[in-house]
Amino acid sequence: MKKSEEEISAPAASVINPNDEDIRFIDLRVDYAFKRVFATPGNEELLKMLIDSILPDLHVRTLTLGNQENMGDSPDGKKTVFDIRATTGDGETVVIEMQLAEKKNFNDRLVYYSTYPIREQVRGGDRKYQLTPLYIIAIMDFCMGGGRTTDSVINTFCLRNDSDISKTLTDNVHFVTVELPKFRKEVSDLNSLADRMIWLLRNMGSLKSIPEEFHDKGLEKLFDISNFTAMTYEEQMDYLAKFHAELDRAAELEAAIDKGNELGRTVGREEGREEGREEGRKEKAIEDATKLKAAGVSLDIISQCTGVPMDILESL
Repeated sequence: MKKSEEEISAPAASVINPNDEDIRFIDLRVDYAFKRVFATPGNEELLKMLIDSILPDLHVRTLTLGNQENMGDSPDGKKTVFDIRATTGDGETVVIEMQLAEKKNFNDRLVYYSTYPIREQVRGGDRKYQLTPLYIIAIMDFCMGGGRTTDSVINTFCLRNDSDISKTLTDNVHFVTVELPKFRKEVSDLNSLADRMIWLLRNMGSLKSIPEEFHDKGLEKLFDISNFTAMTYEEQMDYLAKFHAELDRAAELEAAIDKGNELGRTVGREEGREEGREEGRKEKAIEDATKLKAAGVSLDIISQCTGVPMDILESL
């Protein structure tokens, strides 16, 4: 049953942490919140809406949440835990990762994630190498660097021919990035499910009330589940612990980047000074060599004394 704005707004005074009483909705960029909303049994319709907003051409009709934990090939192999893993009614596998802070080699990490569901497909059934479609979706609160940068918020990558991008090696493995910082629409400019979903992923944690533009848009359940004041005290504490841990990791990363940049500037300045000193030494050597040559000193002796190569001495 749909809740009214008043019901959603009603404060759960007995469970509010007084240090966090200004929090109205949980931040969907935090793993705990993201999984609470989209990876909890019973919330499949919200997950379907999220996938539809990112991959509208997939036309997901139904889906089933899968096992998020993936073990390596050996008992002591590396374990990987996905934020969300689901299978659509048509058999496609969808893996979704929410990443708040940038990590080194994150793009390669996405490729690595794809190996788990690919191997599981081959292990099952009659062991044929015919893959069912796999989508690895990364929702990131940072932008991709290097030659992969585009102006688009959502980008899809697959294995293509370098000389003819219309030819693909396989059409069954796709990597999708959702770069939240590139989404700059104001709430009044939202005109699609994709717009509204991506806007909430970026801004839910800072909302104090439900924007008028979201009324009667089919997202009431999302706001209900994200309502911090309606959570139990234990749930609030769990969320806050995860939230502050994410902030700490992001701050540590930013500090490391700043330290690295400063170290780079320091090294650069020192290298520049050393290059200047080296250039000065070369100029002084040539100046001395010129004087010695004019005085009739043999080129061999001049080269030994000044370090100036013979070919340069001959041209002086």
